[in-house]
Amino acid sequence: MDRIHRFVFEHRRLLAAVLTGLAVLTALSALTRDDPGVPVLVARHDLRSGHVLAASDLRTATMPPGSRPSHALDRAAAVGRRVAGPMRAGEAITDRRVLQDGALSGYAADAVLTTIRVDRADGLTGLRVGDRVDVVAVDPDGESRAEVVARSVEVVTLPPAAGDTEVVAVGIVTTEKTALDLATVALEARFSVITSS
Repeated sequence: MDRIHRFVFEHRRLLAAVLTGLAVLTALSALTRDDPGVPVLVARHDLRSGHVLAASDLRTATMPPGSRPSHALDRAAAVGRRVAGPMRAGEAITDRRVLQDGALSGYAADAVLTTIRVDRADGLTGLRVGDRVDVVAVDPDGESRAEVVARSVEVVTLPPAAGDTEVVAVGIVTTEKTALDLATVALEARFSVITSS
């Protein structure tokens, strides 16, 4: 026992420094310990509008619990779904960022997804997924007046904001009859879109 007391007495400053260092280290690790967060499925890279999600397009990121978006999808629910609008790498995959499964659930029973080709310069500036537009047929030769072919249809897919093509595909929800009208008119006219209320 005397030996222990003598050792402690002779090395008291060293022992005090070691114990102080351990206390500081414990306090610092308690202060800097990160909240483990929650896993969230995000885009691995930039995705264009209308892209069908594959497993390779997705990765899991960790976010603080309060930052996790509501209605975030898991991998099983996301793979195979079509992106509703352009997405940036790291953006969370939620139910609003992809098109609904099946026959456009949430829309009328006779709704169909219709793709029209629009000149990038004709009305796409500021257009967003969810906007309602009127689709206007324009005679490329200017021999006949422009006419509205579809009124107040919802935009569900858009091309990337940056692109090297002048004519791009825009996805809209219409009835089958309107889709056939658009297909017929597209044989002789080009389309433009006008944002409607």
